[in-house]
Amino acid sequence: MLVSNTSTLVLLAKVGCLEDFIEVSKIIEIPSQVKREALFEEDSYYARLIEKLISAGRIKVVGVKESQIAKIMSEFALDKGEAAAYAMFDAKKHQAILTDDGELIKLCKLEKIPFICAMAIIIMLFENKKLSKEDAMSKLKNLNVIGRYSEKLYEYFKSEVK
Repeated sequence: MLVSNTSTLVLLAKVGCLEDFIEVSKIIEIPSQVKREALFEEDSYYARLIEKLISAGRIKVVGVKESQIAKIMSEFALDKGEAAAYAMFDAKKHQAILTDDGELIKLCKLEKIPFICAMAIIIMLFENKKLSKEDAMSKLKNLNVIGRYSEKLYEYFKSEVK
């Protein structure tokens, strides 16, 4: 099982890969704080898709105590959704945190918590033959436009599509 913050869910939905990824990964858990963030623009395509996946039980919403989140936010430069995802992660239950947030990625590296970004998910879908080479390259390009990736990271993931 995976934990996700808002950014990766929204990015995957925006490039049309969230449903394919959930098909492969089964269930994703999110804190209720992430749900609120993800559904903020309630009329957007991505919010409607995420709501549909929550209703279908493919994305499971779990409560995280505000006191835990506040403590993490006081110690680290994380926003509420990222702090909630970090607080929710349990190495015995979860394989990784889905995140494209730079500060949460740094914390995951520091704490040796596995993390997966949206571009890595595109590569996984390509390797699992859920995306063609052309589709994978197009999705990476779209992610690079809407996400805040370094050119070096973008070039690395492009080179992974063989």
